[in-house]
Amino acid sequence: MSKDANKDDQSVPHDDTVSTLMNLAGPRADIPANLEKRVHENVRQHWQSAVRKRVVARWVIPTSLAATILIAFSLNTRTPDIASQMIGTVAYVAGEVNSAGATIIIGDTVFSGDSIETISGAGVSITLRGDVSLRIAGNSSVRLDHADEITLLRGQIYADSGERIYPDRHLTVNTLNGSATDIGTQFSVSFDNNRMSVAVREGQVDITHEQSVITANAGDKLILQTGNDVVIDQVAPYDPYWEWAATLAPDFDIRNRSLLDFLKWAARETGKSLMFSDDEVRMAAMGTQVVGSISRFTPSEAIEAILSTTQFNYAVNEQSITISK
Repeated sequence: MSKDANKDDQSVPHDDTVSTLMNLAGPRADIPANLEKRVHENVRQHWQSAVRKRVVARWVIPTSLAATILIAFSLNTRTPDIASQMIGTVAYVAGEVNSAGATIIIGDTVFSGDSIETISGAGVSITLRGDVSLRIAGNSSVRLDHADEITLLRGQIYADSGERIYPDRHLTVNTLNGSATDIGTQFSVSFDNNRMSVAVREGQVDITHEQSVITANAGDKLILQTGNDVVIDQVAPYDPYWEWAATLAPDFDIRNRSLLDFLKWAARETGKSLMFSDDEVRMAAMGTQVVGSISRFTPSEAIEAILSTTQFNYAVNEQSITISK
């Protein structure tokens, strides 16, 4: 065996090394074997990436989605128009997503004027300038007019402009049946067959429809169609209605982040309330660092994977995440 081969073999952690990393968080409750195996493997992947100084492309999805989603990786040969401006970056791609006939991949830059097409079962997440997260569902067609304005030709989009209200984080979504402008929020817009639907998960959205302006608040879902009365329904922030958007959430990098940071992210992505039994537990979560990787875990999967490796007791239900001693 060559010296280089021996050197390379020494750079790969053995099972006892990985086990030591997994035990840094202290005693933990019993967890499902398949979930523990996935967390264990993610730690190994993370270690190998750091030692070998190379990037490993890895994507994990629930088995139920594997049959309908195909990952397409190819060079993006799009040449932006000279007058176009860079307005964002592709954060995540699931399935076949195209722009100007070329397949787009994670890390691609998007420009004003770009059009994005997704097939059924696919989706893409784009981080727009100002840290607005834009997610485009399958079977959708979207034109990115500017960093703060898009046109939805068909399908569905979801946008998250952050927890705080910033003057540069508003996003206007135009359709043939009206437009929706958010005010520091999480919301979705769908459009098909001259029917526009706007749902607000958090914050407010101003909707312009047939010369009228309607304000939709958190929990509202409005259906607007030309010549018809506006139909107002209700949708909870944790309702399954939002699950598709969570599956397209950009990866949360847990390196040098506290358990509290992770829990805030996970609660926001799942629409659940985050609660602590007392301030002491909250402070302990703030002082606890998490290790490993949750790359391509859904937010719900990541909650179980991370919490099951800590010393905290926790309860997760449809509406909330509760942390205690």
